[in-house]
Parts: sequence; structure tokens; C-alpha cells
Amino acid sequence: MSLLKKTKSYEIFCVMACFLASYMSQAQIYTNTNLEMGAERFITQQIELNTNIKTTIKALPLDARLSERACESPLSFSTNATPPFNRQVTVKVKCEDTSSWTQFVHVRIEELHPVIVTTQAINKGELITSESISIEFKPKHFVRASNLDTEQYLIGSRSKRVLRAGTAIGLHHICMVCKGDNVTIYAKTRTLTIKTTGVALQDGNVGEQIRVKNQKSGKTISARVKDVESVEVNI
Repeated sequence: MSLLKKTKSYEIFCVMACFLASYMSQAQIYTNTNLEMGAERFITQQIELNTNIKTTIKALPLDARLSERACESPLSFSTNATPPFNRQVTVKVKCEDTSSWTQFVHVRIEELHPVIVTTQAINKGELITSESISIEFKPKHFVRASNLDTEQYLIGSRSKRVLRAGTAIGLHHICMVCKGDNVTIYAKTRTLTIKTTGVALQDGNVGEQIRVKNQKSGKTISARVKDVESVEVNI
């Protein structure tokens, strides 16, 4: 090869090397982790978080064989899905500069809902205390509409059946007022409240109408369960 050809080849190599170095200095380098974290942030921004629910958003790992990629412009993130999302969403990550590359990232969303569970075995008719229950967070698809998520309805109520430790408690498991209980009857008018006693003739939970026998008058009335061992009627 002549000296002139060698010189031209060297010049071309230098120009290409300088161009590549300039491009790499301006471009942002993205690893798989960068893309996964970007997809997670994008999905987090799209959903409305509920303070009573624990939400975890985690991208599925990309193929480790994928090499790092450069992009001069900020990456764009998009998805064809709309909130509320299913348990898994595909996020499209796109570099829109001259290199123009695209990567799809799968993001898994899991919602954990509070559920009251028994910490020990509870016998039929046994009083439920704060020591016998606790709050656990379970995946949404394991939670039933009848499951309770607050302790206020449970403390002082009784179990209607044998419950094993770890059972998620629903209203059908308990009675706040149980048949045969002595209850306090609150008779309300616009200006005052009269208190008397009675005996529950059937089981009931908060807000339910049950039959109660007034111990003073001997009459059977329909009353609404107000709380543990208490009912109310409007006069």
C-alpha cells in the first residue's frame, strides 16, 4: 500500500473515531437495570396509589445477554394499557435519536390488601380479643369481599364457628350480638335517648335488623345492631 493510501486510511479512521467518541460523550448509556427502573417509574406515575393498600411495582428482568445501549435524546415510555392496570403491563421504551432502538419491558403490579386473620384457633362462641387477631396483607385475588379489614367490628364479638389459626375473618364468621345475649337497647327520639335492656332473639352484626325482647315490657321489637351487645330503635 502506498504512503498516500495509508495516510488517507488513517485520516478516515481518525474521523470515524472522533465522531464515535463525540457521539458517546453526548449520548446516555442505558443498562438493563436503567430500562427496568425507568419502566417501573413510568407505571408508578400512571396509577393512583391507595394509602390503605400496599402496592408493589416490579419490572421482570430483561435478557442478560442484551448489551448496553446509547441514546442522545431522553427515552420515551408508553403503554397500550390504561389504568386500572391488570397484574402485568408491557411498557414500550424507545430511543428516538438516529440510532432509533426499542425495548419492551414487562412490569408486574401486585396489590396487597389488609385482612384480619386469627392468630390462634378460636372455638365456637369464644370471645374475640385483640390478642386473637392481627392484620395481614394479602394479594388482591386472594381477598374476598366479605373479609374484614378493620378490628373495630371484631373486638368483643364472638365466633359462630370453630376458626383455625390464620383464617381470614368475615362477618359470616362472627356475631356482634348473638342469640340469647343480654343487650342494651337505645331508643332515640329527636331530643333524647332512652336506655333499657333486652335479650337478642337472633344473631346480628352492625347495621343489621334483629328481633329483640324488651325485658321490661316483654314485647318483641325490631332493632338495628349498633355495636357489640347494643342495639337501637328510632321512636
